[in-house]
Amino acid sequence: MKRISPAVVGIRSWGVPSEPRIFDPEAGFPDPPTPRELQGAGVIVDALAGLIVTADHLVANATVVKALLQDGRALNAVLLARSERDDVALLRIAADNLRALALEKPGALEVGELVLAIGDPQDWGQSVTFGIVSALHRSCPGIANSDLVQSDVLVGQGNSGGALVNIRGKLIGVIVARRGGFAFAAPVDAVTRLFVSAQ
Repeated sequence: MKRISPAVVGIRSWGVPSEPRIFDPEAGFPDPPTPRELQGAGVIVDALAGLIVTADHLVANATVVKALLQDGRALNAVLLARSERDDVALLRIAADNLRALALEKPGALEVGELVLAIGDPQDWGQSVTFGIVSALHRSCPGIANSDLVQSDVLVGQGNSGGALVNIRGKLIGVIVARRGGFAFAAPVDAVTRLFVSAQ
């Protein structure tokens, strides 16, 4: 964990939600949209370039995104690329002394494999949970990708964008949803596609 933990960061974003604005009939015009803060996690995947992968729904409508590093630094992040289909996004921060997680090879994952989920739930700080891969090639409402990794790790608010890693300490997925007690993660293939689209 000492090697993995510094590569997982907290993500905070501020932006205006895309829902319709409230109409005030007495005033005769809509109320201005109210900025909203979202909380989640991200994974450093390139230490030299300062690249972080996270869940797209955390940053899609954001005007400000910050990455909270384990050493206490809070840094502005720039959105480089996003995929609504996979619900993943690529951010960049300007920082030194970063530590990144290596990506597992696509197709190397098996059902029953032991995995860890690392996120930043409910302002508790970084938390780790343990489980197994329950199924592969799953779909989840609201996400077009039907190749998600399903696992039984315990996740909650703040785990979105966090890391799903195998016992070798390699990133196998980015947590994007939970449903029926299961966590769903976009596989490393989705992260690789993000790198290509950002180039």
